[in-house]
Amino acid sequence: MTISGAAYSGTVYIGSYGPADQATIHVCSFDGATGELTVKESYGGIEEASFLALHPNGGTLYAVSETESAHGVPGGSAAALSIGADDGKLTFLGDALTHGEHPCYISTDAAGTTAFVSNYSGGTIALFPIAQDGSLGEATFVIQEEEELGPRADRQEKPHPHSIQPFGSYVYMADLGTDTIFIFKHGGDASAFAYVGTCRLHPGAGPRHIAFHPELPYAYVANELDSTVTALRLEDGGAKLVPAGTVSTLPASWEGANYPADIHLSPSGERLYVSNRGHNSIAVFETAEDGGLTAVQHHDCGGDWPRNFALTPDGNYLLAGNQNSGNVAVFALDPESGKLLKQVSSLALPSPVCILFGGSNL
Repeated sequence: MTISGAAYSGTVYIGSYGPADQATIHVCSFDGATGELTVKESYGGIEEASFLALHPNGGTLYAVSETESAHGVPGGSAAALSIGADDGKLTFLGDALTHGEHPCYISTDAAGTTAFVSNYSGGTIALFPIAQDGSLGEATFVIQEEEELGPRADRQEKPHPHSIQPFGSYVYMADLGTDTIFIFKHGGDASAFAYVGTCRLHPGAGPRHIAFHPELPYAYVANELDSTVTALRLEDGGAKLVPAGTVSTLPASWEGANYPADIHLSPSGERLYVSNRGHNSIAVFETAEDGGLTAVQHHDCGGDWPRNFALTPDGNYLLAGNQNSGNVAVFALDPESGKLLKQVSSLALPSPVCILFGGSNL
């Protein structure tokens, strides 16, 4: 298959589960004309590299090491790797303790001053100053949340921060264990951070990842424990989230176990995509002006257990990282409907769990 016109081609970073003596970060090249994905470099030394983030200037890659301990103390770590300006090669700059077990998410603010990490088993979030060279300093804030637990004793026995995402002046943390999204105000550097409030979801939801609409005052959260997506209306400039409706991520006929994982909006915001682990599909929704969602497709993910996926910045393709089958499946997207078309390629990689686009030729 060939896409005409100015299609995105560039670098894709893929994080994988695996021990430190194996390659867990892969630098790949994506061809926007054909949809082919190829490995350029594989990087080892970072155990269980389950989530990645890119500095806004494109010069540093960050990876959490989702472990119980690091450097002989409880909790995981977050690593910084410089990206060669000429050859794109990764060079280890150092790491920082996250002060909580199993860090599973990392992000940065738009200015590149602060990194945010959520520690799933530790029940904490941590903030790190970002130095001029892109390296991470020691944590300036480590916050242990306190909120009523959800009703699922098997999965909500304690707080489980699953993602922490800045949007505008605020930072949003989705906690699977308490069915709550915590809202913080970020003042522009790692020393300025304040609690603002919470948004409580329906019992047993298990919020995981959030996608923010590029134009409308709405966000969408994937709920892992009951296979739903909840629309959230942003009020007071983002200081408040109000649930505005919940829909299933599954077709009505499905009766098996399922756990939604990742969620993304198309570049225009007209389509919302969610990965279903169990049903092994990508669910596609139309978004409305009032934040409402209408399911339009459930498409096979091209493998088993789609933990993470990403859309190309031009909206032409969707790359699904299938953890259990060890492959990244590439699908062309219909330019009008946003639906997944046929699978155009597949790259074999062990336990892919995060897909992140880097620089392009655009």
